[in-house]
Amino acid sequence: MVNVSEFAKGQVVSLKRLAMVAIWGLLVLAGIFVTVRFTGLMDHMLPAGDPPNMTFGRDADLPNVPNFFLACPADRLPDSDRAMQSPSFAASVATLTEVLIETAPDHGMTLMTDVSGGKAGRLYFLARSAVFRFPDWVEIELILPETGNDVAFCLFAQSVYGRDDFGQNEKRTRAWLDSVSLRFQTQK
Repeated sequence: MVNVSEFAKGQVVSLKRLAMVAIWGLLVLAGIFVTVRFTGLMDHMLPAGDPPNMTFGRDADLPNVPNFFLACPADRLPDSDRAMQSPSFAASVATLTEVLIETAPDHGMTLMTDVSGGKAGRLYFLARSAVFRFPDWVEIELILPETGNDVAFCLFAQSVYGRDDFGQNEKRTRAWLDSVSLRFQTQK
């Protein structure tokens, strides 16, 4: 007959072993995550591919999945709950371009030059999510004024992977445009 105290000691030893295995397993997984995340391997594992090259206009062909956000002037804005009217700025195209490029890194975006498949006259930015580094393309087409000096633009931000961006493209776009507007207000 097995002594109850010996049985209890055996259970405690088994639980200690299980706890140690679990701790070591978590440490190994954490090490793998840190290695993959902070060495740039995630960027290679999740390539951005080519930009979407959006055709802007009221009748734009919008994606069927909610992983995008769009900003355009009222006369080019498609009817979508994932769109907003873009601001216009009393500035030259060169000045607006400079401010867009200068403020983009504050919002996790990098200007991409010589983009394969990119259209001439557009700015392309690549944004990556903070933890898992999922790529999002942000594409801007500047619109020259017919009269006056109010420069406008269309912007299209879309996640490369996934069906839903959980509102991240909208949040980033609105925050970025707020920064751009603030920069122009402080320059006056």
